[in-house]
Amino acid sequence: MNAHLQRKARLRREWLSTIAIAISLLAFLVFGDVAKSMGNVLYDHLMRLHGFKAPQDIVIIAVDDRSLAELGGWPLKRDHYTQLLKSLEDDRYRPKVIGFDFLFLDSTPDDAELAIAMQRFNTVLPLEFRIQEDNKQTLKPTLPVHPLAKAAAIGHINLSFDNDGVIRGINLLEQKWSHFALTLHEHAHPTHPPDLNQTGYRRFRMVDPSIGFPVVSLTDAIHDNFTRSLLKDKYVLVGVTAPSLGDRYPTLYSGKNNASTPGVAILASVLNASLNQALIEEAPHLVVFGLALIPLLIMLQSLVRMRPRYALILAAVMMLGGVAISDALLTFANYWVDPVPFILVALVLQPLWAWRRLEAIVHFVQDQAATLQQFQPTERTQPTQHKSREVVLQYAKLLDHAVASARSELDFLAAIVDEMPDAVAIFDTQDQLLLSNQKIKQLLGAQHLSSGSDLSQLAQQLNLSTAVLMGRSDPSLVRLTTALGVQELFLKTTTLESPSGGHLRLVILTDITELRQSQTQRDRALQFLSHDMRTPVASILSLTRRGAEAPEADGQREKIVHHAKALLNMMDDFILTVSAEAPRYEFKQELLDNLLNDTIEQVADLADAKKIRLIDQSDTSSIFVMANTRLLVRALVNLLFNAVKFSPNGSSIHIQASCAQDTNGSSAVATLTFTNTVCNDTSLDLTPSMPGFGLGLDFVDTVIHKHQGSISREIPQAGVATIVITLPCSTN
Repeated sequence: MNAHLQRKARLRREWLSTIAIAISLLAFLVFGDVAKSMGNVLYDHLMRLHGFKAPQDIVIIAVDDRSLAELGGWPLKRDHYTQLLKSLEDDRYRPKVIGFDFLFLDSTPDDAELAIAMQRFNTVLPLEFRIQEDNKQTLKPTLPVHPLAKAAAIGHINLSFDNDGVIRGINLLEQKWSHFALTLHEHAHPTHPPDLNQTGYRRFRMVDPSIGFPVVSLTDAIHDNFTRSLLKDKYVLVGVTAPSLGDRYPTLYSGKNNASTPGVAILASVLNASLNQALIEEAPHLVVFGLALIPLLIMLQSLVRMRPRYALILAAVMMLGGVAISDALLTFANYWVDPVPFILVALVLQPLWAWRRLEAIVHFVQDQAATLQQFQPTERTQPTQHKSREVVLQYAKLLDHAVASARSELDFLAAIVDEMPDAVAIFDTQDQLLLSNQKIKQLLGAQHLSSGSDLSQLAQQLNLSTAVLMGRSDPSLVRLTTALGVQELFLKTTTLESPSGGHLRLVILTDITELRQSQTQRDRALQFLSHDMRTPVASILSLTRRGAEAPEADGQREKIVHHAKALLNMMDDFILTVSAEAPRYEFKQELLDNLLNDTIEQVADLADAKKIRLIDQSDTSSIFVMANTRLLVRALVNLLFNAVKFSPNGSSIHIQASCAQDTNGSSAVATLTFTNTVCNDTSLDLTPSMPGFGLGLDFVDTVIHKHQGSISREIPQAGVATIVITLPCSTN
């Protein structure tokens, strides 16, 4: 197994371990109710955030401090409750239902009359559960005194405290006794009663006590007709609100208002929730675990598939999303799913995975550092190591050393490739350019390949098929025009196997321009020696065998001289051709006027033979150029000879030299212009055929270009022919 697969297997083990820890922690938080107290805090904040105002159809008749002062102190006589009921018998004041939040456990003389008054209303009384003095500590229901218990419906008012001591919900049934508020609902709407088959614990929306339900004092309800008119068709609860009586309990608003909530207000809130079918169901542990497991698995996947930054952002989004979804379910579906277990696991999961991944990275660094120490580096001098007591810094130094060593080796390799005399390009498995050296950039010029360029782009620039570069055919020769002129290159490709299992494609272009030139010169030399030079030599030998005493000896002597001169001219042409194709010329500063004079002098005899005048119309005689005198003069002689050859007898050839700034205005150039008349019946074949002038116009073009100049020709079939040569001027 290679190093990559080992690292992959180790990370997979770390990830599976992290999954097991995360799921185990989630199960512990959910099924152990460990996070429930934090979930209750979030629940309270969400409930307070939305707020909840009390409806106007539920009214509390309060036994407040004023009622205690005016009606005789606590406990109030039951005669006062009888008076209240009698005052409400009028249809103008009669409520839908009335509930007394008092435990009538002791008999009094007023019970019978109070029971009669209760029978005239939909009345509900509470019962008490008392703890039995037995081994099981069971709860026994204790009903109100007999007359009252028969006159009214009964419901329990047991309070359900959460583990933080706050009241957020109720048990709908206690030993088959329905809750007090649900019993009020049932008697107020016998045709649409609450679902009394529901059992278990339900939460409800607590009305903010600072806003509260409509409250009237018991004294006003007994004596004030206007106050009683407010009770018509209302749900009326009679209970204690006086703080001195202590019937107050902590709710989610206790911290906000710095005060507990009266028990009768809690019962009113439960009644309101029942009437609006808004009792809140708390999701079971299994549902909370299942819903939290889905985003947890997504987070676990993101840890290995996403960058740490994006995984952290995803975790934050999912935690906020969990809170938002829980709030939406609570608001619109009266269903509470606690998101805190998932949030806690997510908060633990990120640093847990970061720690395990850091451990794995440190392990990899140690292994690679140990491997690197066994490797003999190219650079033998080691950097100074400063020891650190910090563990992270120690590992960081190992990593720095490993990276520096690897970078040094890569830089050294890149330098070797860059300085190679051959043009080199390396492509990856997808045939994208990885590396290229300076030589190939010089060959391709402005169109050189950039990192990531495709292999087909190189093939297009070299005018080759991609199959050749991919090594599917034999190596081939490439002719490429560069800034240095036309160069001939030998192309070779090979494939290297990379350590990661892929392959690298190596393309090498070897410059064989000079080699090809040498071969061409050799072939020409062989041809010249085997054919051209043999002809005059054979003629000379043939003439000499006939003897010098023959009558025609003088004529033969002239022929021998003619052939000897032809041989010398051929040898001279051959040497000039070889010199013209040299990669570099030896230049020296020359006066252009001198070069023209030498040129005219060599062609003067030919011009005189045809009675052609050579007219020099140069503007100045102080133009200097950098030139190889022999080659440049011979090139000008060839041009002037062609002009003499194709001009009619008695005509004239105009030669003009001038110096001016080039089109960019950056430097001076010398311009030579040859103008002559071409015969009407002359087909302008510019290849000379006369002995001694057989170099041709290829020779002229080569010499002019090697002098960094240019040449242009306008030669019609008949008329005025013009040849213009530009050469860079030399500052004297």
